[in-house]
Amino acid sequence: MAAKIEQLSFLIVDDYADMRGVLRNMLQSFGVSNIDSVANGREAIQHIESKRYDVILCDYNLGDGRDGQQILEEVRARKLIGVSSIFVMITAENTRLMVMGAVEYEPDTYLTKPFTKDLLAQRLERLLNKKADLFEIEKAIDRRDYELANDLLDARISENPRNLNEFIKLKADLALKAGAYSQAEAIYSGVLAQRDIAWARVGIGKAYFGSKRYEEARQVFQDLIEGNERYMTAYDWLAKTYQALDQPEEAQKVLESATAHSAKAVVRQRTLGELALRNHDEKVAEHAFSQAIRLGKHSIYKHPSIYANLAKAKAVTVNGDAAMMVLRDLKKAYKGDKEANLYSSMTEAVLQEDMQNSERARQCMIEAHELYKELGTQAAPELALDMARTCNRMGETERASELLHQAVKNNHSDELFLKEVGATMSDLGLSEDPGAMIADIKKEIVRLNNRGVELAKQGKLDEAMLLFEEAVAGMPSNKVVNLNAARIFMLHMKETGIDPDLIIQVREYLERVRQMDAEDRTLHKMQRMLKQLLQDSAKSENQGGE
Repeated sequence: MAAKIEQLSFLIVDDYADMRGVLRNMLQSFGVSNIDSVANGREAIQHIESKRYDVILCDYNLGDGRDGQQILEEVRARKLIGVSSIFVMITAENTRLMVMGAVEYEPDTYLTKPFTKDLLAQRLERLLNKKADLFEIEKAIDRRDYELANDLLDARISENPRNLNEFIKLKADLALKAGAYSQAEAIYSGVLAQRDIAWARVGIGKAYFGSKRYEEARQVFQDLIEGNERYMTAYDWLAKTYQALDQPEEAQKVLESATAHSAKAVVRQRTLGELALRNHDEKVAEHAFSQAIRLGKHSIYKHPSIYANLAKAKAVTVNGDAAMMVLRDLKKAYKGDKEANLYSSMTEAVLQEDMQNSERARQCMIEAHELYKELGTQAAPELALDMARTCNRMGETERASELLHQAVKNNHSDELFLKEVGATMSDLGLSEDPGAMIADIKKEIVRLNNRGVELAKQGKLDEAMLLFEEAVAGMPSNKVVNLNAARIFMLHMKETGIDPDLIIQVREYLERVRQMDAEDRTLHKMQRMLKQLLQDSAKSENQGGE
């Protein structure tokens, strides 16, 4: 059964006090009493961080600071609202730019001012029926208890409820996230056999992509765009698929078309700029990065690399002085940020070298090396590529090669990233056969992991621990190696008892993975294993002391 409107908690986000009052009065006339209201995006995020709301009514234009779209993209990205929550976008305008921008981040609905109390009630009632029974499933997902979530979904699907597609879509999405691509494909195919639904077509395209069936994925996304040229998700996935097919020029064309239809997505503008730079199309890159900076001022997706890449583009399209001005803006926007300082130092080193200021260029490189070392395992994989390109440009070819080899070791299971590493090696002339080199490193790591797991199965946990300890030292940012090390250490303590020093190491391994990928399912499994280990140890101590 759908919850009654009067039982729900509401957040109103509008910069006009009169409009906040109108919405509050409408809700109170429905019997709603749990209502908070705020005037801007900053306050909205603070409220959503501290309290779970069933319904958020958010105006699109909020004056200075975040707009409604940026609030929606942030709460989605940070998972501050779940699948059972309702986000309603409210706007006084219905320009194509606004509608495309708002709809892209998938509010549950949007209302154009002025609207009546009856229309609001009708929309909310329809959405509540659609979201019925999702709350318990959402709680299981929030706890990362995916087995329970799937059991709950199967139970509801078997009852054939009115909102059946909500449950089927969620089940398929969970399968995709788990990497169960065959299962996801089967679910989406079942939906499409009944009815042609866009989300199911996108889903099956993603399943093909995950299974490395790139040509089939390309056809799915291409057909989606031809059927609806404003279906933005299909453009993004089509561009991603062209990149996987080693066709960066085609990927750029796709994103140029996408930004012509919907220009407000910061991530898309950034990706377009990066592709254009790779394709030596600095004019397109300059425009895309400029747009990303303008749009991203209050966005969760703003990033220092956008400024650094804009500087690189401007060095070609304008001159070195214009590029240096962008770096000054970068330092102002990210004052005291180590990663931003690293991007600034790397980029300035190349600019100064090009402007014949070799002494300043060398100083910048020294700063860059120190900052990269300080970041350690917190450095994003892409930083290794940027650092390698900078080192190579500054004549440090051996260091560039080391960075790329280490990037492969730390990310041996990320196929798309490995393609980027291979392309970078080719571009820099650092390997005659990058594919073979990457394949050799991958085989070695797989052998190492298998050897460690086999030792553990044979009960040789001390040997397995030593093996993984050395592996982590050599590949500190490799998710798989860190997770396997944590698991072996915990198995050892399960047999021999808790060792405080080993617990510290396990926590360090798991924290590294959390910083790299907080959603990793094996990470959550290992966290539960650690919690259980500590609980069992505490229980055993209590029983022993009785």
